[in-house]
Amino acid sequence: MAKIGIALSGGGIKSFSQLPILATLANENINVSAIAGTSMGSVIGALFATGIPADDVIRISMELEKEINDKKILMRPSSKLLPFSKEKLVAGFVDGKDLEDALQRQLEKIGVHMLSDVTIPLVIPSVDLITGKTILFVSHPELYTKKNEDEIVISDIELAKAVRASCSFPFVIAAMEYKDMLLVDGGVTQNLPLGALTGYEVDKTIAVTMFGTDEFKDTGSLLGVASRVLDIMQREFDRENGSKADVHINIPLDKVWTFEIGKGQETIDLGAKEVQGYVQDLKQLSKEKSWWEKLWR
Repeated sequence: MAKIGIALSGGGIKSFSQLPILATLANENINVSAIAGTSMGSVIGALFATGIPADDVIRISMELEKEINDKKILMRPSSKLLPFSKEKLVAGFVDGKDLEDALQRQLEKIGVHMLSDVTIPLVIPSVDLITGKTILFVSHPELYTKKNEDEIVISDIELAKAVRASCSFPFVIAAMEYKDMLLVDGGVTQNLPLGALTGYEVDKTIAVTMFGTDEFKDTGSLLGVASRVLDIMQREFDRENGSKADVHINIPLDKVWTFEIGKGQETIDLGAKEVQGYVQDLKQLSKEKSWWEKLWR
């Protein structure tokens, strides 16, 4: 049977639209052999990689959104920005530790702590702001072959901390200090981590993106503008990179912007609607090739 891998792009709350896609794979008994997730895609990917049922992943994701929204984690500047604070933030006004702690509390409930605790092989990209090198957090290094010598593979780390690094959106969520590195959002170099996924030597790939085409109107919001700038930078890369996957699912979420916390259910519903048009393509991935197809491969 073909080894199937899925790459989940970053996109803030828009990444919640990936939840019904992974749920569909589970419901159709399409086994996923490896997962790669960037930024918020790393949150979704990490939860699924733990091996818990899809319904539980969706429930936990919604609980995380509620906590972030209720505590206004993404809207409240950290006290570490104050002049008298001994601890300082770099490249953002939100302390990513708050996000890390929220995820860690959820992971503890299902008995997961370290990156190596996941059952489905997982890779999460981040970027070292100091050297510019891509950092790959890899759960199963014995199964992984990096494709670029400049990439750095790290496996001995807490899962929530690896996810936090990949979610450290420049200028908003502060860079994460780790050893002698300053880690920021993996989307800086690969918002759609299809390249990182291939290190697990999968046979078939699924790419999930959320870029749209509508004109931008939220010019009065600093977060909205920051989100839009990164969206524009990433869109063509995601489009071109996604075309290399065996199945590319794009969910055009023009009406939702990256930091619009509270629209999780809306994006889930849109993802559920969109994935229906790809079910047959997804089923084909796990089918064995005929002897004729193998001959002419």
